[in-house]
Amino acid sequence: MRVFAVLALILCASAALLGHDMWLEAERFLVPTDEEILLRNGNGTIYVRSENAVAPDRVARLVAVGPGGDAVQTGKPFVDGDWLAFRLKTGRPGNYWVGLATRPRVLKMSAEDFNGYLEHDGLPHVLADRRKKGIADRAEAESYSKYVKAYLQAGQQTGSNHSRPLGLKIEMVPLHNPYRLEPGRELPVQVLFEGLPLEGFLIHSGRAGQKEKGQGHYTDRQGRASIPIDAAGRWYLRGIHIFEVEGQEHSYESYWATLTFEVKGAGR
Repeated sequence: MRVFAVLALILCASAALLGHDMWLEAERFLVPTDEEILLRNGNGTIYVRSENAVAPDRVARLVAVGPGGDAVQTGKPFVDGDWLAFRLKTGRPGNYWVGLATRPRVLKMSAEDFNGYLEHDGLPHVLADRRKKGIADRAEAESYSKYVKAYLQAGQQTGSNHSRPLGLKIEMVPLHNPYRLEPGRELPVQVLFEGLPLEGFLIHSGRAGQKEKGQGHYTDRQGRASIPIDAAGRWYLRGIHIFEVEGQEHSYESYWATLTFEVKGAGR
């Protein structure tokens, strides 16, 4: 019985490897001006726990942009326990974008593990498509890469760079500055894949300390969706763009996108 229990744990762990969310967070998203701050890249459950650090050599791109659109230099990424961390120095007041992308990696999974991952990570349309095609019992190899962004505010002044893309392979772009958003309103977002609007992308949202919100929102033909923001606090938006490929060592490719930011409460 003990052997079977260990095997079950190994199978669950292999499915969970791909199911890790990745995100960027700071001790505070509302940060001082002209000050060095520490940002951390988590790999686990957003705003709950990072289960392991992404190796620095897996980082394909690390970019930071200041209020005026100028590049901001970041420190070299380093492992800090279960986190990948780096430093950034803010300058003048306004909003700062930070983005990080990982190199692709291929993971092979049994049909059961792959289907379980699709269900766990909120991809019901992909699972339904597999069943419709009669391939739900097929083992898969998936090439995956992850793209995370954080939007910070330095000082009290907000800027207008919220809708400026960073040029990542896939990214979520807020069409309204989150730091000007009042709780109880919706945040319009556009999803871009290779610089073009992505239709049918399922966005899941959540707030630190709360469960994820509902079943998510699909983007329209312009790659847009409106996300209800019901309270102040640290928020995240996440989603996965996944599709079948042919002629490769893998049968699927997936591109994970996460956006983190804070919504200020009244009087802040």
